[in-house]
Amino acid sequence: MNRRVIIIVSLVLAVLFTLLLVRGVNARYAELKKTVDVVRTTGFIPAGSEIKPGQVTTVRVPEIVGKNLIRDPKDVIGKVPKVSLVEGQYIFPGTLEPIARKPGTVEVHVPVDLSGSAFAVAGDVVDVYAFSRDNSGGASLICKGARVLHAYDQTGSEVSSLEKKGPAQAVAPPGSKAPASIGLEVPGDVVPAVVQAASQKRIYLVKSGPAD
Repeated sequence: MNRRVIIIVSLVLAVLFTLLLVRGVNARYAELKKTVDVVRTTGFIPAGSEIKPGQVTTVRVPEIVGKNLIRDPKDVIGKVPKVSLVEGQYIFPGTLEPIARKPGTVEVHVPVDLSGSAFAVAGDVVDVYAFSRDNSGGASLICKGARVLHAYDQTGSEVSSLEKKGPAQAVAPPGSKAPASIGLEVPGDVVPAVVQAASQKRIYLVKSGPAD
């Protein structure tokens, strides 16, 4: 009798365990079937570069995957990434910051070569020097702590270095070359000096610390 009871109890427990297991698997499967829209990049976005509408899209992923990802494009458009984003990358909160352009500043593009560019990319801060073509007047500092907004190569493609290890080890999207034109955020009072030096191709950039 006792043996029969033990067998019956064992069978009941086995059935209950199986039901609980199946229920758990079904619940997990149902959870995985739930999807949400998340934001994903459509191309390479360099650090410090303002995100435009065409640079991001939304895709559906399992809800558990999208739990900690940005879901609405409105939350990223107009902001800048703290680090470079590659094509097809999902965006996490905390990796973006609003553009805090200083009042009274403008964007000025200056022509540079590899040496004169300091291989600065978007997000870097540089000091801007104007040098004399005939070496008679040396070089003078015309703008201190200018933020780099863009760096373009000869083809007009954005140049960026993911690891910022210098020209030899720079990681850039296909087709990128040395900087040929750099967009600087400069105060209005030094714009004439920067523009004049830029028009004469007398600009030399030096990487510096964060602007005050």
